[in-house]
Amino acid sequence: MAYDKTKFLAALDRFQRATGLKDFPWEIASELGEGTLRRFRTSPNRSMRTETCEKLAAGASKLLERKITAAEIRGEADMIALVPVRSFVGAGDEITPIDGDEPIDWVQAPPGMEEAEATEVRGRSMIPLYHDRDLLFHRRMETDPARFRDEVVVAQVKNGKRYVKLLQPGTRRGRFRLVSINPSFAPLEDQQLDWIGPIEWVHKRRRT
Repeated sequence: MAYDKTKFLAALDRFQRATGLKDFPWEIASELGEGTLRRFRTSPNRSMRTETCEKLAAGASKLLERKITAAEIRGEADMIALVPVRSFVGAGDEITPIDGDEPIDWVQAPPGMEEAEATEVRGRSMIPLYHDRDLLFHRRMETDPARFRDEVVVAQVKNGKRYVKLLQPGTRRGRFRLVSINPSFAPLEDQQLDWIGPIEWVHKRRRT
């Protein structure tokens, strides 16, 4: 595609209006000098190097916490919302967060789930309901867990670990029984919960 600065500027403006990114924070996150974008806009003969556009894409990805491509900034790709996969669920239906800045993966958000979290299933611990590499989309809700009785949820145990479990009432008020999907693991009895996240969408990975 031939370079057209007028179209590039229009695409850049649409991208910033759609995402709310401001020049200075975006330049800093992209490891570019202050005024880079202003100089690009105001200098008639100045074009944007491919390396600079790639840096802007990386900076936008950090600030927006979703994958942004240079093509998206240039207006050459549809603005598809992507969400990071930052945790996985394994044996005992326990969720393990990934340390560091880089997520496991970036995945397209299902409709209406642009602000959701995605957790990847690993291994066979959740068969038959979920399989290896399936993606579970959920949103954190600070609400009465009893609303989601007998549903599979992400459950954050108070002062403890995070699980994907079937939610049932406990034997005491305000406590809950967390039942493992894999029957090899015993239920967790009378747990206090900080928050829950009902599983709203499951993306089944292709079996190989």
